[in-house]
Amino acid sequence: MYQSWSGTSLVSPSASKGQELWEYELIPGKSCASCHGSDLAQSGSHTKTNKLIKPLSPNTNSKRLTKVSKINKWLKRNCKFTYKRECTPEEKVNFIEFIRTN
Repeated sequence: MYQSWSGTSLVSPSASKGQELWEYELIPGKSCASCHGSDLAQSGSHTKTNKLIKPLSPNTNSKRLTKVSKINKWLKRNCKFTYKRECTPEEKVNFIEFIRTN
């Protein structure tokens, strides 16, 4: 399942590592949780634009994690915004596992 995000099947998904990344602030006040919140079943809002972000939890929002192309686009854009770089394959898998299980 994670091969399309990681490029390899050797990466083991870890929701706890995904949560650590989710809360990590490379730039003070800027993390995934800054916009999306810590409760993925709730809506968030973008820190710059204040635009509403629908819940990330697939349990709340059935459209989440259904299209690989959207996931890839989302990961690329948000990793660059939050971490100033693209995420590694392991980070991508851990993010998806964290979102999938919350």
